[in-house]
Amino acid sequence: MVTARRIVPEPARADYDDREIASDTLLAGSPHGATPTEPVPNPTFGTDFWILGLAAALPAILAALALLACAGTLPLIPRLPVGVLLGGLLVLLALGTLAAHLTDYPAWSHPGVVLIPILALFLPAAIIRGQVIVQINGDPDLVVVAPLAIAWLLMLAATIVSVGAAVTIGRHASSFSGLALLPLPLIQAWLLILAPPFRERTVLVALGSALALTALATFAAWVVPLKQRPYVPLLAIAAQFGIFWLQRFGWPTFNGALRPIVALDIALYVGLIALVATAPLLATWMRRSAWPVLRELIG
Repeated sequence: MVTARRIVPEPARADYDDREIASDTLLAGSPHGATPTEPVPNPTFGTDFWILGLAAALPAILAALALLACAGTLPLIPRLPVGVLLGGLLVLLALGTLAAHLTDYPAWSHPGVVLIPILALFLPAAIIRGQVIVQINGDPDLVVVAPLAIAWLLMLAATIVSVGAAVTIGRHASSFSGLALLPLPLIQAWLLILAPPFRERTVLVALGSALALTALATFAAWVVPLKQRPYVPLLAIAAQFGIFWLQRFGWPTFNGALRPIVALDIALYVGLIALVATAPLLATWMRRSAWPVLRELIG
């Protein structure tokens, strides 16, 4: 049975794990142009993988519970301030990142590390976007679009930071890189489908459900065969579309000067899906080509 020691081998780091090297060969080709002859081992359904899957999914689970608690949907738990809960969660994730750094970023730590810029940067920018839309929807004056354009640029900057973190940390175990970025398109999809005027409770429940779906996909990725792992986040995105269809969500109506920004939102959403799909390739490139150069530059 394949155990957890296969994910973080000693003394080698996870980026030299033979399972991940085999995955990189399948994703990006052999560095010497040779075709691998040994079969790629598949993870088992043993206790070790279940525990590691839970550890990887735990940050998204905590974030989802925090948002649902802020929305007042959890029984026996009073409605709590969003800032307090998310601030406390970010502190916990920062401590977890420090522990992950000391252990050379094992694969199960990747989702939690990348969730920090998503919650600290992308999520606030997305909330600001929603607040601005409520104020300017239907206004034909192009001047009112300026705050919304700034919010969109903040979301783009947060995306760049998150992708950089996912690819850099993902070099240790590239097949998990797409999962680390999965919250971005799931959150962006809710931003597109929710119609103004937004109610705080509805938005919090939507964001909480996106992170809950992220946690489920993260856990599932630990028990599927290695070659199918990069497809798990794409299946989660497809499942979200299925949820929208079952809930009978219609396309929201945006009027006035808001329409050009909505086109940018759709372009960002398509780009996020592409980044989730190509993140394992980018992480492989980072490990093989970019990271040695960066280490030389850093000294």
